[in-house]
Amino acid sequence: MDLISLQKGQQAQIQRIKDECPYEVRQRLLDLGFVHGASIRIQNISPLGDPIAYEIHHTLICLRREDAIYILIEIKEGNDNDE
Repeated sequence: MDLISLQKGQQAQIQRIKDECPYEVRQRLLDLGFVHGASIRIQNISPLGDPIAYEIHHTLICLRREDAIYILIEIKEGNDNDE
């Protein structure tokens, strides 16, 4: 499942970046910490739904849907972090 499928309150673990991701986008995502095994959750959603602020490595990073679609995740079960 890709990152845009993540719902507020869920926590996930990054699996990988899709092969079809453009090199420049892939490199930027890796530089920002979107690496295998990193925990990620939604912190805030903009009023129009794009971009979305994600918490990763205790840092907030906003991503547009067009970039988030390249990140594959696995939902962690049993995490209801509605705050």
